[in-house]
Amino acid sequence: MRADTAWGDRLLTLCVAAGLVVLFTVPRTWARATLSDRGAHLLVATRSGWDLAPTGALVGAAAVLAIVLSLLAGWTGRRGLASAVLACGLAIVALALGRLDAATPLEHTIGRLRIGTFQTDEPVTHSGPAAWLWVAVTCGAVMAGAAASSLALGRRRPPVNPAGGPGEGSQHRGV
Repeated sequence: MRADTAWGDRLLTLCVAAGLVVLFTVPRTWARATLSDRGAHLLVATRSGWDLAPTGALVGAAAVLAIVLSLLAGWTGRRGLASAVLACGLAIVALALGRLDAATPLEHTIGRLRIGTFQTDEPVTHSGPAAWLWVAVTCGAVMAGAAASSLALGRRRPPVNPAGGPGEGSQHRGV
């Protein structure tokens, strides 16, 4: 087995692992908003990737497709399938980054709830993307990078000579 083939297989395995982690992150918290007063959290509102339709479902579908294509590329030896895995990784990154502001509606909702509901001195609302969204973005980037590297390794292979000698199958003549 050639070294670049072994590294290509390892990179495709990394794509599968990244896809599995992305599938794990979709049902986790992607957006979070809190209402707090003097450091105490009075109200916490969260949304998972599934709650952020259709983004969560699309990210999950892209992860499943990337896993299947990575496994097919490894089993069949067709490294060209890694270009589709690269596209899936970039789609995961783009879709997840598109939901960075998903907590803003949550902040407005709990901001309205604080009026008359909580008897606090100075309630403050905070919102932003949760850690699992960043994990999904990172895994998508890792998947895209590993697929691009696998493609680069596949293109760097020298042509194989069926005759086993130098050149295009010609016989090497000594003078």
